[in-house]
Amino acid sequence: MKKRLTIILFVLFTVLQIPAILLGQVSELPRFAVISDTHFENRRGEGAKVKVPKALKNLLNHKPTVDAIFVIGDLTDHGNQNEYDQMVAVFNDKNSIPENVDVYLMMGFNHDKSSPSATDEVKNILGYSATNAQKNFLEKVKKPLHQYIEIKGYPFITLSEGGSRPSPYNNEVKKFLEEKLADAAQKYPDKPIFVFTHVPSVNTCYGSWKHEGWGTEVFTPILNRYPQAVVFSGHSHFPIGDPRSIHQEKFTSVNDGSTTYSEVEPNILDIGIHPENCDKVTEGLIVNVQKNGNVEIERWDTYRNEEILPCWVIDAPHDGSKFRYTNARNKLLAPIFAEGIQPDVNNITDNSCTIIFPQATDDDVVHRYLVEILDGDKVISSFRKFSQFYLNSEMPKELRVTFNNLPYNKTLSARVTAIDSYNNSSKPIQSKTFHIDKN
Repeated sequence: MKKRLTIILFVLFTVLQIPAILLGQVSELPRFAVISDTHFENRRGEGAKVKVPKALKNLLNHKPTVDAIFVIGDLTDHGNQNEYDQMVAVFNDKNSIPENVDVYLMMGFNHDKSSPSATDEVKNILGYSATNAQKNFLEKVKKPLHQYIEIKGYPFITLSEGGSRPSPYNNEVKKFLEEKLADAAQKYPDKPIFVFTHVPSVNTCYGSWKHEGWGTEVFTPILNRYPQAVVFSGHSHFPIGDPRSIHQEKFTSVNDGSTTYSEVEPNILDIGIHPENCDKVTEGLIVNVQKNGNVEIERWDTYRNEEILPCWVIDAPHDGSKFRYTNARNKLLAPIFAEGIQPDVNNITDNSCTIIFPQATDDDVVHRYLVEILDGDKVISSFRKFSQFYLNSEMPKELRVTFNNLPYNKTLSARVTAIDSYNNSSKPIQSKTFHIDKN
């Protein structure tokens, strides 16, 4: 049977020359992938040279085949020529990138521009003024810094960095975006306009808050005029499993995660911005334009080749009237623990103990836990523990926190509260009382 099917397909393609689109191999509407922060030569965990090709294969082997992949900056770890050579070799490798998939590479802000070692022989390909920091990119990528393209009747705008601290983008980039958005709005009425920029617009999607330094105000006044703009960004490395990674107010902003390691916001976990197993997280998106005009965004854990559900859907018409991912969402629903659950207290020594508790559930994700040691009603020690939701199927079913320097001869208990991405808190669960006995 398999042999007969192979012969039939061969005849269809080679003799009758039926287009692949009729056999479901490609989409008649745009379908594209988005990743960022490949950081070639970064060696955290298995390193970028292992993780990025694996992530690309896992992301791009899904059918129908994507038309293009957009790689939104921080391609390298330090911006030197050797790192660009590694990056270009991977993106030119057809074992990683299927045939007929176009690759659009954008220069990032802090990592891709770190090296001043580029030669002076490069002249900008299409007449843009190139700084020293941009010359390695232009030498190796051999494409313009910013591009305005069409894929299957839909507009796409790519932006590379063009500034210096504190602003990652200069007036040249702003002018390019302003002109191309105006042109796209006129030429492609009622359609989404896809925009790609390494640094997100400030106070939009997860990882764009101004006080953390991840967002930029440069593009906001321009984008605010275009509700049909769908803006993809990276930079923060924040995980796409967090529902805040998509945001809609004046336009749509989407965080695409990272392809090397993950981070979370500062001052929210006691372990810091790089929680446990963050080096085992790579992520990306597949975006589908649908016949009804909606845009569907698939979220993919490219480390485990697992889809993160549910898909996000940007509803038509693209005039802002159907925005669903606004700041008003999920203000009332809080995580819950299973009925009758209590934390366990183990490994009690003369000054320490370990608290073990099961994960709670939420309508989106449980982000973290507040674990407290109580002396009666008084909190004497606490720890903010990450849920590790970004591990998906490998997310631990229970978590452990060890406390040291506890007082002896006190009636102690442990209390655990689950907290979601919107700071909604569960009803706490509390352990039986215990004592630290001095030897």
